[in-house]
Amino acid sequence: MANLTEPVETMKSPYLSPGVRRSLQWVIGLGVLSISAVALFAASAMVWPGFILLCGVAIAAFGLLYALAAGEAAGRSMKEKIDCNTEPGPAGLALEALETLEDPMLVTDRRGAVRWGNAAYRTLAGRFASTGQAATLPALERLWAASGDGAIYRLARAVRSGEVARERLPDLPGDDSHARAYCLEARPSGKDHICWRLMPVLEATSAAGSIPTADWTHNSPVGLFALNSAGVLTAANATFRKSLGLDTTDPLPPLADIFDTSTIQELEKSRGDDDVCRFDAQLSAQDGSINDVVVSLAWEDGKKPGARGVVYGLTATGQPGGAGASKSVTTDGMPDRIFDDMFAAAPFGVVRLSGADPTTATIEDMNSALVKMTDGQAKVGAAFVDLFDWDAGRGPKDVFEKASRKGDAAEAVLKTDPPMDIHLVFAPAKGGKRAAYMIDVTAWKELERQLSQGNKMQAVGQLAGGVAHDFNNLLQAIRLNVDELLGRHPVGDPSYGELQVINQTVARAAGLVKKLLAFSRKQTFRMEALDVSDVLSDFTVLLRQILEETVRLDIVHGRDVPAIRADKGQLETAIMNLAANARDAMRENGGGTLTIRTSAVTPDVVTAAGAPDVDDGDWVQIEVIDEGTGMDEQIRAKIFEPFFTTKAVGQGTGLGLATVYGIVKQSGGFLFVDSEIGQGSIFRIFLPAFVPVEGEELVPADQPKVDPKPADLAGKGRLLLVEDEDAVRTIAAKTLAKRGYEVVEACDGEEAFEILSEDEEGFDLLVSDVVMPGLDGPGLLEKAADLLTNTRVIFISGYAEEQFSDTLSRERDVSFLPKPFTLTQLAERVKSVLAGETRDAA
Repeated sequence: MANLTEPVETMKSPYLSPGVRRSLQWVIGLGVLSISAVALFAASAMVWPGFILLCGVAIAAFGLLYALAAGEAAGRSMKEKIDCNTEPGPAGLALEALETLEDPMLVTDRRGAVRWGNAAYRTLAGRFASTGQAATLPALERLWAASGDGAIYRLARAVRSGEVARERLPDLPGDDSHARAYCLEARPSGKDHICWRLMPVLEATSAAGSIPTADWTHNSPVGLFALNSAGVLTAANATFRKSLGLDTTDPLPPLADIFDTSTIQELEKSRGDDDVCRFDAQLSAQDGSINDVVVSLAWEDGKKPGARGVVYGLTATGQPGGAGASKSVTTDGMPDRIFDDMFAAAPFGVVRLSGADPTTATIEDMNSALVKMTDGQAKVGAAFVDLFDWDAGRGPKDVFEKASRKGDAAEAVLKTDPPMDIHLVFAPAKGGKRAAYMIDVTAWKELERQLSQGNKMQAVGQLAGGVAHDFNNLLQAIRLNVDELLGRHPVGDPSYGELQVINQTVARAAGLVKKLLAFSRKQTFRMEALDVSDVLSDFTVLLRQILEETVRLDIVHGRDVPAIRADKGQLETAIMNLAANARDAMRENGGGTLTIRTSAVTPDVVTAAGAPDVDDGDWVQIEVIDEGTGMDEQIRAKIFEPFFTTKAVGQGTGLGLATVYGIVKQSGGFLFVDSEIGQGSIFRIFLPAFVPVEGEELVPADQPKVDPKPADLAGKGRLLLVEDEDAVRTIAAKTLAKRGYEVVEACDGEEAFEILSEDEEGFDLLVSDVVMPGLDGPGLLEKAADLLTNTRVIFISGYAEEQFSDTLSRERDVSFLPKPFTLTQLAERVKSVLAGETRDAA
């Protein structure tokens, strides 16, 4: 087998060597001399034909001798020319250059038959010469036969169409002592041949550490690509392929798959330009991601025109740094590329404008955060002013002027779906251009709106609670005095009817006050551990009574729903109001289904619904779902405000949902509503699960309330009556004294404590208001605990702080009578408590 690594100059020549040629010259020369001597000296003995034959042989021998001598002279002349550095022809120089080139070179015909290979290719082929094939240079397909890649076929096809193409080949097997990765270039050579060049791809740098290897462009920090005359992508480096999500063996996609239509149009328009063209574009990868890039392109002239391009913006930041970014330096001495990276990676929107006036400027560049904020509306060349929704606030002039002031930020709204609230700040204009910064404050604005709404509701609640307290005292005085008058004007008296009308009006006013107290969270709650499913089951009969026949009630009990801690009566009131509201909403649709559903949820669900600062632990969800007309966003924002109603005049007070809101909030829960026009409404109540304390148990749902009404309201006992409202205290004391009780009056808690401290007889019953100036009712109970060891307690009030509800829940022997009450109710409660028969009656 021939040695494929044998150099060209050692290969066998078809011509005679110089030594053989000289030996033949001596032999022929001696032969000519011998023939000539015979012809001259032996001519007499020979006949003329013999003589003529000898002369012919001699002449032929002389001719051969002359030819040999001339060839040797020509060889010496050529050798002298070479030795004297006489330049050979262009073809010889080209062949010599290709022979000594470090990159393997191969010449084949159009069908792939090998015609010539340089020394580097013969060396490369020699590493794979043990394949048992014939002693000829192997074709490229044999060297890469195991890879199964079609790169060589694709390159040959491109050459046959007259193009120059290049692709990365799969790595060859072997050790790291030789190059294993190559990039193959194919170009036409004449009409019938193809010139192949193998360029090693080495990842490491030279020993000096600063000079990259021959194929350093393959993994350059920018993307490189080549186009043919038809605008088809024919080559790309590894960086560009990676940005597209392509492997080295994947075929290059059409331009339409990676660039948008406007970019391809820009590419076509740049044909014929002598200078390098630069324009912004968006690069689409195989996974659907889009990256903003900058493309620089130069077209080549000649017989086979094409283009070479560079793509910036394929770094980790995803934004272009600019071709000259690394050369420019800021006034602080920091490279501009650092600021470009900071610009690209900023978590807020940054945009560079084409002019100093933002009302007329267009976008030159922007970071990815702004593209996301504007839902892709921020594009190069787009008008900056068109990004904003000017219908939502002030005009562009006022907003841009405020944003341009030093240390000031303007509020604006981006034209997105849904609209996005932002803070806009402009950097000072430099060089006729400026930058703008946009920060998403949607969540902050929403929190601000919620805080404002919460403060508004709290203010209204405080006002309602204060009014209710004073109004209750007025109603109480009216109620007790009317009861006193009814005692003087019984049934049949001409004044009896008018007095009853007054009482009925007082009762209606008391109902409104109760709703105001519920909204303001100033009701007196007696918190108990309740099973929600049992409460709803016991409550179903009453719910069906308030619903119309066209409304179907469906109660769905969830599994493993924990108990809650709430006031049973108030919880029933909240659900009753929601059911009544749903009934009215479905009336316009001719009825429907009212669904009440319970379930156990986690704190994450409560937080997702919009609740802030949700406590850990289990939660209970009560959903009230109707199939009514639904509500729009404007109505939803106001439905929990007191006195807000969408019903006709006289058909609603606007306090139903406000009452529900207050009850839920006072129970430590949250209330939310989801509704759309024509889709019905869903009210969600979230209440924390019951965590039992020592001695506390669940209250059975069917536990009856003990509310005895003694026939004889007269009694005996010593009472201390504490009330800051003189009219109420006077009539109450007078009524109880008529019933046989000894009544001692006190105008506030301080006076009551003095009486208790100085009294030696003691009191059987303490009847005290809850809210009083100075020492209030619960404070008196705590301060005089040692003096009230054998004294029963009744609290009366129409307004109570949350702390009193805690006291009432903790002190099980304390009774509560809400204002306004009648004289009969007061007398019944006093006699029942003294008899030890009841704790309270709402």
